[in-house]
Amino acid sequence: MKRFFAVFLGIFLLMIPLKAHADVPYEVYTYDRFGEAVPSQAGYIPEKVVSGYDMGLGALSAPADLFFTGDGTLYIADSDNDRIIETDSLLENVFNVYDSFTEPDGSITELNAPTGVYVSDGVMYIADSGNSRVLAVSGGKVITEITRPQSELYTAPTFIPQKVIADKAGNIYVVLSSITTGAAMFAPDGSFAGYYGANRTEPTAEVIRDNFESFFSSEEKKARRTRNIPAGISGFDIRGDFIYTCTSSSSSKVDIVKKLGGAGKNIFADLELTFGDHTPMYDAAQNQLLETAFIDIDISENGCINCLDYTTGRIFQYDENCALLFIMGAKAHQEGGFETPSALESYGTRLYVADSAKNTVTIFKETDFGGIVHKANEMYNDGFYVEALGSWYEVLRRDGNYTRAYLGIACGLLRQERYREAMKYARLAASPKVYDEAFEGYRSLLTERYGGELFLGIIVLSAGVFLLKKYRRKKHPEENLNKWEKNGRLRYTVMHPIEGFEDMRWKKSGSVKVAAVVLVLLFAGEIVSGRLSGFQFGASYDKTFSIMPYIIRSFVLFGAWVIAGRAVSTFLDGEGSVRNIFIYSAYALVPYTAQLFIGTFLSHILIRDEYVFLQAVQIIGIAWTVILMFSAVKSVHQYSPLRTAGSVLLTFAAMAVMLFLLVLFMSLIQQVYIFISTLYTEISYRIRV
Repeated sequence: MKRFFAVFLGIFLLMIPLKAHADVPYEVYTYDRFGEAVPSQAGYIPEKVVSGYDMGLGALSAPADLFFTGDGTLYIADSDNDRIIETDSLLENVFNVYDSFTEPDGSITELNAPTGVYVSDGVMYIADSGNSRVLAVSGGKVITEITRPQSELYTAPTFIPQKVIADKAGNIYVVLSSITTGAAMFAPDGSFAGYYGANRTEPTAEVIRDNFESFFSSEEKKARRTRNIPAGISGFDIRGDFIYTCTSSSSSKVDIVKKLGGAGKNIFADLELTFGDHTPMYDAAQNQLLETAFIDIDISENGCINCLDYTTGRIFQYDENCALLFIMGAKAHQEGGFETPSALESYGTRLYVADSAKNTVTIFKETDFGGIVHKANEMYNDGFYVEALGSWYEVLRRDGNYTRAYLGIACGLLRQERYREAMKYARLAASPKVYDEAFEGYRSLLTERYGGELFLGIIVLSAGVFLLKKYRRKKHPEENLNKWEKNGRLRYTVMHPIEGFEDMRWKKSGSVKVAAVVLVLLFAGEIVSGRLSGFQFGASYDKTFSIMPYIIRSFVLFGAWVIAGRAVSTFLDGEGSVRNIFIYSAYALVPYTAQLFIGTFLSHILIRDEYVFLQAVQIIGIAWTVILMFSAVKSVHQYSPLRTAGSVLLTFAAMAVMLFLLVLFMSLIQQVYIFISTLYTEISYRIRV
């Protein structure tokens, strides 16, 4: 009976949902190695929501910024109440409320809609937006007041500060409203020093076209042309010697998050990074797709990068290398959700988010799962890969969808020289770089163990082939007299393009069946090269397989070449028929087809540092095919070299026209299908009604 109750109790406990999931009013998810959203464990859960009434100050009104000092003191820019609130880390004890300060001349100046606050070395910097100024105050007295710069470099008609920070040297950086040239930079004495950290413009097709057209445009037309301006900075934070910025522009895809050094260079610029949701989130209430738009950024004490998404109300946490750790928050009325998130800050193991519509500050606390991940990630980033293995295994035990854990385990196993296992986890982590390192070690291990046997086997095999050929030549000397019949038409034509294609033309020979086989092999080679290459060279991560791209790159393009070639030959008095063009062109594709298979094979035995060998095979195969194709066109149509070159160029042009018309035709078919489907649905609905 006791055993029965024990089993029943165990089943009952397993049915209880995890607390990390039960306490959040939103879906907790992460992204797998295919870039698809999958359920995950929560790294943070909402601890409490604090209003102005809870602090004994009356209602907050549009809190716009948060800032923590090292001792845990929190400053809140209570914008519409024209004040700065100083409180503790749990927002339980209010220390001071700043709404006015003493000027150097002894007069009193009041705040007006402050939107940014920063404290360093006992100096409080305030973006006093309503008064169009930045204040630096200490002990209740104004030290420096910055207003609109009287400089030729500053051309904006307004000066409306939104956020403010200062570095160790006392330089002040200000995010200004409607300024897209970066943050305004001021010296410690308040003098304007220029701009810092401007975002780049995205090189879209429209921008490239406009820049090209500008070379041929008049000055008047250039003046009327719409300029492509970068997105402005929406928030920033400073940690050590680096300034981190974010942008809220949903149209720009570059410089979403930046890490700027002393010279203003973006350290993340050359990295392939994805910030925010991989695909836009659909908001059913507003009936629109919501693009990620970061309104604020915070750097935790452990180096984590926290970004606040204005459109979805989500917080995205990344480690110092921009690897996604956790996603939390949402647009919701419940605890843990936001209406208009405005500011983000961290202290210790907690995250703080201000909501300018709810007029509250929400505190998120770290879960047990989040603590394990942060511990493992810190050891990993510090280079203690082996020591982090236990924590990463625990992360996977709790959440098998957590891709970051696979990478941590792969690196730990790599340091332990457990190369085969490291390769397995590197695949699961979608990390070709780590896989390449593990494969290099595994290959070296195999070479040490079996290198002698492999070398001996190659020698024996080579000697056997040499002796067999020598024996056959001695026994059947007549076989060497006619290489044409012996080697076969395809091999001879590929090895001797001029002689081979000329002989095919005069004898009207060549096999359609062999040409068809070559074309099928080309199709297979494209698939093999695209899907089965060595993982260290960036194998496809797609979850689904589409055969259409490979059909287009083989059958469709080849068919367009044959048809376009025949059409061009009618204008240039070519002699080739469709059959001959088909055969000659297929024979010419043998080297290119061969390099697809050879390159795929080599990709499984080479490492990334040896990629030059793959490139050599590819270049030889393509160059050889180009020579063969040129020789084939020349021979099949009996052209001169100059006319052959013109024929090839015209053929490519005709192919482009054909493919363009094909795309239009497919689009028309799709539109007709949609129209018929919609009409059928409408008629069916009306009949049922």
